Formats: sequence, structure tokens, C-alpha cells
Amino acid sequence: MSNNFWEEQLSGDDSKDEADKSSRKRIDSSERNVKIDVTLDDFPVNNWNSDNDGQEIVYWYNNNRMAEDEKTLEFFKSGSGVKAIYSRSQAQKLLDFTIHTLEQEGCTVWNHPQQAIGIRPNIGLGGLLGGWTFAGIWCMASFIALYFVGGPVLADIGTSEWNATDGVILESGVDSSSDGDGGTTYCLWVNYQYTYDNETFDGDIVSFSKDNSCNSWSENADEDYPAGKEITVYINPDNPYDAVLETGFSGVDFTVCCILPFPLIGIVLFIGMLRTTFGAASSLFNKEQLED
Repeated sequence: MSNNFWEEQLSGDDSKDEADKSSRKRIDSSERNVKIDVTLDDFPVNNWNSDNDGQEIVYWYNNNRMAEDEKTLEFFKSGSGVKAIYSRSQAQKLLDFTIHTLEQEGCTVWNHPQQAIGIRPNIGLGGLLGGWTFAGIWCMASFIALYFVGGPVLADIGTSEWNATDGVILESGVDSSSDGDGGTTYCLWVNYQYTYDNETFDGDIVSFSKDNSCNSWSENADEDYPAGKEITVYINPDNPYDAVLETGFSGVDFTVCCILPFPLIGIVLFIGMLRTTFGAASSLFNKEQLED
């Protein structure tokens, strides 16, 4: 009996086994009929209005997945056609695609969404304390800065209805100072005189936000106010000793407005910490309920 005979026989058996395995896989796949009955109400989310809420669905998927690798929120958003979670309907699309993905993977045993709470990243007391400390310092510093900057800006806006009178520049100049890095800062100062109700007054304020305002590019700022130049002075009708050369928004030093985004960032940090804290508390509560 030739060796070719046994080779043919053995080869034929292997081919048959492979065919049988392939057939069994196709049969198993076609006969699988798994229905994952999960709704948005099963998740510990009150309002589906952010991607953080959508992350709850991703946590649940990764806890039940049949695939080897975890998937991200971006994967499910792309697959479901959802650009962002801003409403319940968007969250439903995301959940539908997630369930479909699990069913296609062949998930036969799955856990209730609230049973997946334990796999979410736990935020300990130390993390919350650190977050609140950072947010508190940021908010306090930015709002203190806003107080010192915003006050003069509001004062400038309030001068828009002040009375105009004639005046003259007595003297002006630019003080300069250098820092350790070789940069130079320039500060404009102006002294002027004006008459109101037959009385003469002296003033030195260009605008409230520009008073004591210095920068690195106003080296020749005093050229706008040469000595002897006749000017228009704007006077507080309730107190003629209060006067400025620039009123309303024209007097606002918009360089100082660079501080304005920082309080807004502080508000975002504060809201974010509130959401994180309530989320951690909700997770702990739900986990305890499940354990009970």
C-alpha cells in the first residue's frame, strides 16, 4: 500500500473536519437569537445631555463585550451616526447601535447596566478633594482678578453720559521699567486742566481702566497728549473733580479684558466638579443598593 494512499486518506479526513467545524460555526451563528433587553432608564443617568452620560453605555458594553479589545465612545458615536450626546434621542441611537454590536459579537450572557457600576473608574475622596481644591483656588483667584479689572471697566462704561468741557494738557510722559528677562514695560501718565462752572480743576485720569495700565508696546503713548494741546474733558455731573479724557467703551483698555476668560473657566470647572461629585455619589449609592 503506497504512502500516497495514506496521505490522501489523512488529508481527506482533515479537510472533512475543517468543513465540519466551518459548518458548525455557520449553523451556530445563524441560529443565534439573542435579545438584549436594555433601555436608557436602566442606566444611572437623569438627563442624557452630554458625552459623559453616553460614556455610561460604553462602560456597560465593555463589561459585557465578547470582543477582545475594549471600544470607545468615539467608536459607537461613529457607528451610530451620533456626533454628540445632547438629547435622549441621541443617547437612544447610541444604545441601539451598542446593543446591535453586542448581539453581532454573539453575546449570550449580559449584565444589567447598574451591575456594571463597579467597572467604572472610581473617584476616591482624595481625587474629589484635589479637584475641589484646584477648582476653588482657580475660581477664587480669577474672581478676585475680575473684581479689580472689572470694576474699572464698568466705571469706564458708566462715563458715557458724563458732561463734556474744554481742557488743556499740562504735561505727559511715559515711564519705563525693565524686567529680569530684558523686557520693557511702558506706563503712560497725563496731567491736564479743565474748567467747569467757572472753576478750574486738575485731572490725571485718561480712563479708569487705563489708569496705571502698562504694557510693552506703548513707548510713544504720550504723543497723543502733547503739552499745551487743547482737549475735551468729560466730567462727572455729580462730582466735577471726577474727570476722564476717554469715555464709555472708547476708554476701556481691552488688554485688561484678557482676564475675563479665566472666571468662565472657573465656572466650567465648578460645574464639572459638581457633576463628578454627584456622579460618584450616585455610583456609590447604586452599588450599595445592588449589594443589599
